[in-house]
Amino acid sequence: MVRKVAECFFGNKLFEQHLSMYRANSNVEYLFGSKPNRRSIGFDLLERESNLIFLDEFDKCPDYCYSVFYTLFDNTIFKDAYYEVNISSTLIILTSNYTSETEMRERLGLPIYYRIDKFIHFEDFSCETIHKIVGKELDDRLDEYKGYFTKDEIYSVVSKRILTSGENARTIKYKIQAVLEELLFEKFCSE
Repeated sequence: MVRKVAECFFGNKLFEQHLSMYRANSNVEYLFGSKPNRRSIGFDLLERESNLIFLDEFDKCPDYCYSVFYTLFDNTIFKDAYYEVNISSTLIILTSNYTSETEMRERLGLPIYYRIDKFIHFEDFSCETIHKIVGKELDDRLDEYKGYFTKDEIYSVVSKRILTSGENARTIKYKIQAVLEELLFEKFCSE
């Protein structure tokens, strides 16, 4: 969804951060700004090419980092220890793996929860959607297995590993990758 918003409204550009990476000290220093002339979120926001900010896996960010997001969500000027950035007219999109707004409210806490304006809950993929994603991924990767296996042969193995709930595009791609690696490895080892 974020990529589509970027494509339609922001010239295919966005500022993207994966918050699951913010558990290490160096990444915390990045969020708060540790020294002048060092990369920080403030520096990167100054250098951004788009007013679309994408913060992936917000649920994985440690709560001691929330003060950075209070500043980011509440103001038109963002400041870290060394940089000051105009962030007016930005659209900030967060993703999380919470299953409901109630869970989000409980896990994030009310101060952050009430700074989020809109919520979009995504349902599990339907079987038809999963089938389409698998088919497209297999079509996109045809060069990797053509001459060794047919699409139907790959699909018959992959379909046994993909669940009818709890899957997303990333897990489906991962399972397809694993199947392709296993089948190709078996093929070349048996020759």
